[in-house]
Amino acid sequence: MKILFIGGDKRMDHAAEKLSAEHEVERFGKETRGLFGAIVLPLPLTKNGREILAPLSDSPLEFGIVTRFADENTVIFAGGECPALTELCGKNGYTLVNYFAEEALTLKNAALTAEAACALLSQSTDGALLGSRSLITGYGRISRMLAYRLAANGSSVTIAARRAEQRTSAELDGFSAVGISDIVPEDVDFIANTVPHALFTAEHFSTMKNSAVFIELATLPEQPAKPLAESCGIQYICASGLPGKHSPKAAGEAIAEIISARLTEK
Repeated sequence: MKILFIGGDKRMDHAAEKLSAEHEVERFGKETRGLFGAIVLPLPLTKNGREILAPLSDSPLEFGIVTRFADENTVIFAGGECPALTELCGKNGYTLVNYFAEEALTLKNAALTAEAACALLSQSTDGALLGSRSLITGYGRISRMLAYRLAANGSSVTIAARRAEQRTSAELDGFSAVGISDIVPEDVDFIANTVPHALFTAEHFSTMKNSAVFIELATLPEQPAKPLAESCGIQYICASGLPGKHSPKAAGEAIAEIISARLTEK
């Protein structure tokens, strides 16, 4: 099958390379011509809801560009959802697949995020994970995988979660657990936030050790904890989107595997 990749970062380069072993794959460029059986759009899909995220492109790429290379049988693979793209595909009869919604990819991205987060925390101070105390907010896929990795490296892990079932799950997995309102960060060396909300106040940061490290793993439109942490002398690490930044090859190949499986089903 002829597959066209439009937009994206190095992850998409690696995804295209892996798929090229079984398909005729092309990266969009000025010389691109013809129709394709599948078009792969990036992860993340868009920032503004109108244009394909294409940091390596010289000019903006609107969603309408796919109509130049697609017919009624083309499958559009997108790394997310967007009303403008959904409307375009419905109008033209394209099959739209949100590969980012695939659980297998979600789990692999969570594992890659946890791996990179551990590396960043380990390198952030003169200390070590061994013998440290860590606090992780939330208990979803990322926080659970991060908790296991931190514990495997000798850190004592506490989970702060809003829901009782999350706290119970964490305790059954062998970790300490507290409610969000019961966060006490005084003796914690590493704090990892995976919840897309501003949970930490100036009071929280003022009670942390000067050597503490706060890593933001949630994707937020702003970084509300950053000025609070820095005003208290706490090291702050913005670490959203880690798979694309720290392990683009593995992340891209994971995307390719999802697309390959879907094409096989088709």
